[in-house]
Amino acid sequence: MSKYILKKRIFAIVFIVVVFGFSTVNFYHGYVTIADTCNEVISDGGITQQDMTQLENSITENFYGRMNFVETYAYIQSLLDKRECNNFTYIKDEQGFLHYASFYREEDSNLFKYAMRVKRLQDYAESAGTKVLFVVPPGKYNKDYTRFRTGMPVNDPNWIVDEMMFNLNRLGVETLDLRENLPNEELTYEETFFRTDHHWTIPAAFEASCAIVDKIEESFGEDLDPDNYYTDLANYDMVTYRSGMLGSMGRRTGANFCGIEDFTALWPHFEGQFTRECMTESGRTNRKKGSFQEVLMETSVLTERTDIYSDSQYSLYLNGLRIYEKIVNEENPEGTKIFFIRDSYFSPVMAFLMPMCGEIDAIWSLEESHDLDIESYIKNNEFDYIIVEVYPYNLNEEAFNYFKKED
Repeated sequence: MSKYILKKRIFAIVFIVVVFGFSTVNFYHGYVTIADTCNEVISDGGITQQDMTQLENSITENFYGRMNFVETYAYIQSLLDKRECNNFTYIKDEQGFLHYASFYREEDSNLFKYAMRVKRLQDYAESAGTKVLFVVPPGKYNKDYTRFRTGMPVNDPNWIVDEMMFNLNRLGVETLDLRENLPNEELTYEETFFRTDHHWTIPAAFEASCAIVDKIEESFGEDLDPDNYYTDLANYDMVTYRSGMLGSMGRRTGANFCGIEDFTALWPHFEGQFTRECMTESGRTNRKKGSFQEVLMETSVLTERTDIYSDSQYSLYLNGLRIYEKIVNEENPEGTKIFFIRDSYFSPVMAFLMPMCGEIDAIWSLEESHDLDIESYIKNNEFDYIIVEVYPYNLNEEAFNYFKKED
């Protein structure tokens, strides 16, 4: 046997051993999580394209040493001075903020249909004396503040939001367009959004909660904060934690591409007494009772977190997102009762509104759990207000999974 053939065989054997060895390690590393995902997919009865995507994402997220590969790729992208990452999944503007990218976004011809579902919700709620408010937070892309290099295909949802709000106003649904409130003179664009995450900052969420209080008083005549105590920023300590925030976008592009940023939290001067029941995506129910910090804040993301890739500090309020929440203000149990159909944008907003309310219930608008049904929940409970909140990039069929049929 020639030395050339021998070298080829040795390389092939080593290569196969390394590949199969790494595959084995990777299998044991993510076995439990991936197995749980498989069981969840199979238990749903029938595997759909969405189930396959969920399984694929689970495998990708639990890849052994995944972030080492991500950070290596991010470092190379930075060395090349590139402004896009993951084949134009994300792009970076000239100020360093990450944005969703899209070369082409199909027009959604069902926006009026979605608006009609909200209208049917309002018609049903009004028969029980419940007021309805539709709220849309600002998207991160704003043509007045963001600048890109030539050719960067930013995903701009503002025209979709405009059409949706037009339809809702035309149908007589009360709306609050927070794009008109944020950014503002007090909060600059840089103070309104995270560089590495799609969410707004905590001060921006507080500003949004104040805007909702003002809107409820203006449109429905109820002042949730007559003493202007809970909406006064002076009654909170604003604390900035340096270099600890890496958002969901940053965890996908790598910190080497976008950097790690600061996180500003608001700590209330008051304590309060609350009871909270929430459901996780696994279906497990958790219960807590205590003060604002003990019940509405998950302080471990600041004090115990050692891995910036595990979660972001945005989860400080209400754990970021739970598919179901029921929170009672024990100091004012007979106060205003609000039901939120919402996404993760409203977790800190709900926390800031809670001291002004008697009870807040909430369901994640994109959740498809067999245990939760938004329409049934509305029909089986009584509320003073129903607030529907949809993030601009979530204005689609999944976000309006209720009141589909005309009575």
